[in-house]
Amino acid sequence: MAVRVRVRVRSLSTGSSITLVVLVNGGAESRKPTIVLGTEEARELGLYPPPPHSEIYEAVEASQIRYVYVVPDAVEIELLGDGGETLSKVVADVAVEEGITEPLITDVTIDALGIQVVSFGKGLWRHVNGPKGKIRSSVA
Repeated sequence: MAVRVRVRVRSLSTGSSITLVVLVNGGAESRKPTIVLGTEEARELGLYPPPPHSEIYEAVEASQIRYVYVVPDAVEIELLGDGGETLSKVVADVAVEEGITEPLITDVTIDALGIQVVSFGKGLWRHVNGPKGKIRSSVA
């Protein structure tokens, strides 16, 4: 099992929003808060095909190097609680990666949203501002 959380992602340029389950991937490093989306999710937000101000980067992964389009400061990400309430939010870059199997958030994004992983193997996490001792389970 892994840690997955529910987020609402809103494009700052188009106002479009989608609710997603994203993988909390502490091994995905970034300098700024970043969410990695596939082309379909990016299209729903009006961010694919890549807008003119996007940049191309090499993403060095464990077994390969991929090229991704990055749209700086493109979205607001809201971390959602069990009842759909907003626990925290952050403005983030969007990295669009063709062929990605599931959306994910990077290490800096995890910290910015206040996600504290209790157990990756059991899919348990807590929110930094949540009630002391409240442990949350990964969403499916």
